[in-house]
Amino acid sequence: MIEFDSSLFKNKVKSLFLHTEEETLAAYIYSTPDPNIENDPARGEEYYRQVIEESVDYYLYKEEVRLINTVANQLSNYVPQGVNLVEFGPGTKTAFINKTMPFLKSLNHNITKYIPVDLCKTYLDQAKDVLQDELPDMLVKPIQDDFIENTDLVKQFDKPLVWFKGSTITNLSTNQCIDFMKNISQALPSEGILIVGVDANQSESSLKKAYDTEEMANLMLSVLYWVDRDLPTTNFNPEAFKYQPEWTPNNYCLKHNAIATSNQDFVFDGVNISIKENEKFHLLSSYKYPVDYFQKIARQAGLEPLTHFVDESKRMVIHVLASKNSVA
Repeated sequence: MIEFDSSLFKNKVKSLFLHTEEETLAAYIYSTPDPNIENDPARGEEYYRQVIEESVDYYLYKEEVRLINTVANQLSNYVPQGVNLVEFGPGTKTAFINKTMPFLKSLNHNITKYIPVDLCKTYLDQAKDVLQDELPDMLVKPIQDDFIENTDLVKQFDKPLVWFKGSTITNLSTNQCIDFMKNISQALPSEGILIVGVDANQSESSLKKAYDTEEMANLMLSVLYWVDRDLPTTNFNPEAFKYQPEWTPNNYCLKHNAIATSNQDFVFDGVNISIKENEKFHLLSSYKYPVDYFQKIARQAGLEPLTHFVDESKRMVIHVLASKNSVA
C-alpha cells in the first residue's frame, strides 16, 4: 500500500493560510478518524456518508446512482477487452456498491484487474472487501495516493481505463481541469479511455439547498481538525471557523469557504500566522460544468468526446472521452 505524501498536504495547508494558493484541499476532506482518539472530529468519511444519506436535497449522489445503473451496459460498449480499470476515488462503501459495482458487473469479467486509488484507506479496504464477496475472481490492487497529483500511476498498467465517478473532477478549476485531463491523456496509451462523471447543474436555488446544510458544513470543516491533529501546529483552534458556500455562476463555481469566527494567532510548521475575524479561506470548489463547456475543455486537454449520458434531471452527466490518437 502506498502512503500518501503528508508533506504535500502540509504545503497546501500552509499556502491556504498564507493566501498564496486556494481551493487546494479537495483531496483531503475524506479524513479517517484516529481510533485512539475518542470521537475524533477529523472524520470526513463519516460526514460524507451523512451528506449522501441524510441531506434530502443533496442530489449528486442519488442522481448519479440512477444514471450509472441506467447506462452501465451502454458504457461497457466503450470498454476494450482486457483492460486494467483504474478508479480514481472509489468512495464510501455505499457509493462503491451502488455506483462502481453496477459498472464492473456490466463488463462481464472483461477486465484484467481493478485498481482503486484514494487517499482514504477505509474506502480502499471497503472496496476490496465488497469485491471479495461480489466478484471474488477479480484481481484487486488498491493504491493509497492523491490521484490528482499522481496521474502517472496510470502508466503502471497495461491497457488502462480510467473510471472517475462522483463528479470529483469538478473540484478543479477550468485550468486545473485541463491540466489534469491533459496529464491523464498523456498517461493513457493510444487505446485509452476516460469515463468521468460531471455535475452540470446551473440552478442557484438547487445548489443552495444541496450545499448550505449542517451535514456539508461538518464535512468541509473536518479537514481543519485533521490539520490540527496530524500537521505541525501550535495554538491552532479548528473550532473557530464556520462554513459558507458561495455560488459564482460566471465561472460555474460553487466555492466552499471557511470563515474565521475570531482573531487567531498560531504557528504552522514554524511559521507565525495571524488571521482575523471574518477572514475567508477558500478550501475547495465544486465546479458545475455544462456539457458543451466540459467537452470543449476536454478537447483542449487532448481528449476526444465519444459520447455522453445525461440523467433525467438534466443535472448529472457521464462523459466518455478517448485519447485523440485512438480515434484518429
